[in-house]
Amino acid sequence: MMNILRIADFFGVPFIQQIDQKQSIYKSAFGGLITFLICSASLGYAIWVLYQWQNNQLSPKISNSMYVSDFSLLDLNYDVLKLYYWKIEEDYIDPFESKILIPLVMYTTNFSFTELQTINKSNEISDDGQQYYLPKMSLAFQNIDGVIYTTSEMYIQIVKCSEIYLKENEKCASEELVEQFFSQPVNTIILQLHYKQLNSRDGTEQTSFQEFYIQIERQNCYTLNTFLQSNFYEVQDSFLFGFSRYIEYINGAIIQPQTNTLEFCKQGYGNDALGVIFLIMKGNQIKTIFEYPNAGDLLANIGSIVSVLFMIKHVIIIFNQYYLNKKILKELIQIYYPEFKYITFKKNWRQKTIKVFHNKLEVDMNQFKLFYKKIKTQMQPKLSYINLLYEISRIYFIIRSFKCREELKRSHQIGIKIDLTQPKEFIDSGLSPNSKNRSGQFLNDDDTDLLSFYNQSREKNNIMIPDEFYLEMIFMKLIKFIEARYLLRFLVIS
Repeated sequence: MMNILRIADFFGVPFIQQIDQKQSIYKSAFGGLITFLICSASLGYAIWVLYQWQNNQLSPKISNSMYVSDFSLLDLNYDVLKLYYWKIEEDYIDPFESKILIPLVMYTTNFSFTELQTINKSNEISDDGQQYYLPKMSLAFQNIDGVIYTTSEMYIQIVKCSEIYLKENEKCASEELVEQFFSQPVNTIILQLHYKQLNSRDGTEQTSFQEFYIQIERQNCYTLNTFLQSNFYEVQDSFLFGFSRYIEYINGAIIQPQTNTLEFCKQGYGNDALGVIFLIMKGNQIKTIFEYPNAGDLLANIGSIVSVLFMIKHVIIIFNQYYLNKKILKELIQIYYPEFKYITFKKNWRQKTIKVFHNKLEVDMNQFKLFYKKIKTQMQPKLSYINLLYEISRIYFIIRSFKCREELKRSHQIGIKIDLTQPKEFIDSGLSPNSKNRSGQFLNDDDTDLLSFYNQSREKNNIMIPDEFYLEMIFMKLIKFIEARYLLRFLVIS
């Protein structure tokens, strides 16, 4: 079971061999500077994007399509329609105030007409100082076999004054005043259709209106067929997860104006109508989807720019690879040639070497170049694993040439003994438990890093390289001693 869990673990980490005691991955000051600049630019861009998002400066994704709505969310809880007479001059006669004309409203319920109702004057005043008449907007819809039908429509009529439409103590205007009104040029009644829509920037509600003009003439009946159009909004503005908001507003109208005879309107509506406004909802609506950036979109936006900025890392990696190879090669040369650390270079402003010094003494440039080229060619293969394994195999064959197989097998049983049985007084004295064996041939804790590369820092800094001939004589004597000892042991065993 534990093995299965280990196999399923995809958070495993590889063992990374260190380059030296300080770092396992080569890093340079230049790479650190570029990293700092990239991170600063990325952080600055992230702050800028978050600022834009917080202040609704990021444009949403907007899509529009035709849509068949059931109008269940249609907002009609405000004054959609406003009616008033346009007084071009101050001395113009207002037909509604003077009871020359009466604004009426009528609805259809299940395809039958309701009684005519007088539209009362409101306290709301238009921009040019005229009081509005506010007909109540009432529309109803029904789904029949999957098709939406308007079961309640609306008619606004501008009719000649009649006593049946007046309240008590009210009477119609005199014929003289009526004649004076119709003699006025450009008698116009304005119908304002007020809309609502969402601001795409921040999703807030906005209002606007559109005006339709109805000319009033004594001998004609002006009709205005108005097909209202709504906009169905789907707002996706959640932070990360959440549901969409759905809102529907009237946002426009398509009109069909007609000029008819008085007889035509009288036959159709049964009164002396000079203007008729027919209102109905249009079948096809517009659906608009506002998809505002959420947290995931912001992270994707920031991440894409950061990825572009981090493309420069490939250039820095090439530089670091070059300097890492140069550093390792230099360390490797110093292992074989310890005096190489005393070689210094003098470079010009183009970083080109012009002089070479060894122990502060200038050496021939051409001779050094030949020497360095040779040792560089020799050291370069030592950086490969194949060469490393090959040299280890050669060392084994050398040891095997004067050691039998059984002796080498016993090396698996060799190690440094842990001795923790010393008395406390001996430990407090500062001496190591194995200090008694330091002068002999027994293994102790000093053997763990005796040949370590970093142990050379504990030795004297002045490295004296002895004569190679002298070393060769010592090496040959050591080989002969080992061979004699091995032969003596063989004779004893025999």
